[in-house]
This record gives sequence, structure tokens and C-alpha cells, in this order.
Amino acid sequence: MQYRESFARLATILLVCVPLLLSTPVKAYGYADPGSGAFLYQACYAAFLGGTYYLRKLLDRFWRKRR
Repeated sequence: MQYRESFARLATILLVCVPLLLSTPVKAYGYADPGSGAFLYQACYAAFLGGTYYLRKLLDRFWRKRR
């Protein structure tokens, strides 16, 4: 029972503090060159294709075992 209460208290603290921390304005001293967007696009596309391939292989193994 004590575990559940401490978990509930921690969750409440996180739900209050995290949005407050994320909403505070901070100066960003960063630079993104034009190629960064293309790199992010390529990484997302590759992750999607790799995940699709992995899922297909996983489902193929599952269906083979059922036969």
C-alpha cells in the first residue's frame, strides 16, 4: 500500500513540475544548417522502413509457427 501512495505522489509531482519546466522561456543558442532537416527526414524514413521490415519478419515467423 505504501508503494502505491508513493507512486501516486511522484506522479502528481511530475505532472505538475514537468509542464512548468517546459513552459519557462529560455534563450536557445543553437544553429541548424539547411541539411539538418534533410537528415532528420531521412532518419525518420529509414526508421519507418526498418520497423516495417522488422514487423513483417516477426509476423512471418509467427504465422510459420502456427502452421
